[in-house]
Amino acid sequence: MQKKSNVLTISITSIILIFILEFILYKEISFFHTTNVFFYPAGICLIIGLFSLVIRSGAFDFFYYSFKKATRRLRKNNLEDESNLSVSYLSKTFGTYYLFFIKVGSILMTISLMALIGHYLF
Repeated sequence: MQKKSNVLTISITSIILIFILEFILYKEISFFHTTNVFFYPAGICLIIGLFSLVIRSGAFDFFYYSFKKATRRLRKNNLEDESNLSVSYLSKTFGTYYLFFIKVGSILMTISLMALIGHYLF
């Protein structure tokens, strides 16, 4: 329950701060400005979260292993130590924090899209 409430408190705090920022910048709160102001933090959170998800899925593990092997070969200039190369995966270094960024970014993007729909309907 702690993690779920943490996502909700960060999301609600972000929403309040973004509305305050919108009011300070534009002196009004409208659908159009809400769409623009909410899109940037939502995009940043989603980019961080989705990039971390791709790395966590293991897409770059072989590249990381090959790069580690090549740099070790360049540093030592000998080939007999290749069998002693420990296999460590890049995906194991990333935790599950990407879910936090995806959830917060999704909430902010939903508000941005709802404001965009409101702008075109009203």
